[in-house]
Amino acid sequence: MEERIPPSDKPPLPPPPSSLETYVVQIPRDQIYRVPPPEHALIIESHKRNSSDQQKTCRRPICWILLPVFLLFAVVFAAVMIARATLYTPVPPEFTVTRVMGRNLAPPPKGGGGSHHQPEFDVTLRAKNPNARMSVSYLAGGQASLVFKSKKIGKGAAVRSAVRQEPGGGDVDFPVVLAGNGASLTAEIEKSLDGAAEKSMVLQIQAAAEMNSWARNERRDLKINCELK
Repeated sequence: MEERIPPSDKPPLPPPPSSLETYVVQIPRDQIYRVPPPEHALIIESHKRNSSDQQKTCRRPICWILLPVFLLFAVVFAAVMIARATLYTPVPPEFTVTRVMGRNLAPPPKGGGGSHHQPEFDVTLRAKNPNARMSVSYLAGGQASLVFKSKKIGKGAAVRSAVRQEPGGGDVDFPVVLAGNGASLTAEIEKSLDGAAEKSMVLQIQAAAEMNSWARNERRDLKINCELK
């Protein structure tokens, strides 16, 4: 009579591993456990519309404020440009020679004996400002020369110190001192300068001036030729 072995509760042991066996590990895919309801999308869209409407309402007052400011600026700019082109066009000042006096015009004595002073010419130049709305400032420096018979017999600075001439003001006189060269005063020129007869000369000046007003400021280099007798 055969004897039966009672079944055991333990599972059977797996076969021993072999180096040639392959193990496959399965990982579950991503699963969507919950889908938001479609009314959430409607809520988000309503929030977007409300925020855009608020931005538009906030921008409208700014536009209404900036528009008059821009128009006012454009009107003021156009008025300044028109005034600058018509009322404030600078006109060069007018010059007149009112006085010329020469000193030490005799040439040095022959042989170099005795004391001799260099020739000198004192010229008074009068300036008139024709601009009714612009002042003129004459800058110090420049060059001035006195020409007699195509020869420069005196040279010096045109403006000794800066002078400002107000619009509509009176005339301004500039004392111009020209130092002469004794060697340039030949006997012919000395003889021509002597006597009471009229002498024709030319005063040449190069100077700088600034013309100023609230609407316009301009610097000009003046070149002046005054023919005088």
